[in-house]
Amino acid sequence: MKIKKSSLFLATTILFFGGCCWFAQYRYQQKKPLKIEVNFSHTPQFLNEAVVNKLLTQKLRDESSLRKDSLDLNMLENHVNSTPEVENAEIFVRPEGTLSLLITERQPLFKVVSDPPFFSDASGVLFAFKILDSISYPAFHSPTPTLSMEPTAALISTLKKDSFLSRELESISLENNQYELRLKSYDFQVVFGAPTRIQEKIKKLKVFCAFQNVQDSLGTYQKINLSFKKQVVASTF
Repeated sequence: MKIKKSSLFLATTILFFGGCCWFAQYRYQQKKPLKIEVNFSHTPQFLNEAVVNKLLTQKLRDESSLRKDSLDLNMLENHVNSTPEVENAEIFVRPEGTLSLLITERQPLFKVVSDPPFFSDASGVLFAFKILDSISYPAFHSPTPTLSMEPTAALISTLKKDSFLSRELESISLENNQYELRLKSYDFQVVFGAPTRIQEKIKKLKVFCAFQNVQDSLGTYQKINLSFKKQVVASTF
């Protein structure tokens, strides 16, 4: 009987200490600093892994705070998403303990001419301008550019869907609620007017440019106005 009790006590003790060791090891694994993995949905133009790591560690007190048992993924995700260059960020912890980020950068649509200059995406969100090799973006001029981002972004998005204007659009300006365009291959100023009847105006502009390509007499015009219905008004001043 004593032998049985001793064996049971020994087995219980072994199980207890084994459980303690397992739990201690589990807690240690939980508290190990997380490895950070950064992935981009497209080739990044503005961010890199070092910048993203800095965003995370700035939000937390120190790198030792990056532990599975103290991590607030929603807080980190919101922080990264608040970065102007980030369109969307998804953050999760892999089973092996890696903190994984999938980041989608904003895509520049046009350059806002200001001091300092900015990029705008198709939603009218501004972020820092950066010279990108061999890539040219239309320039937007306005006395108060930041007050007209959304309608301007919507207009430029529509214009650039046309293959001709995607190549030709050099700049767009806004003053007194009237848009004006400049093209790369033509010297005349284009009065576009309000962002209405856009497809009709694009068609009239393309027809005028096609005629100028074959008729030298049209090359003397300095300005064309597309804001009138069913006609193009051209002037030499």
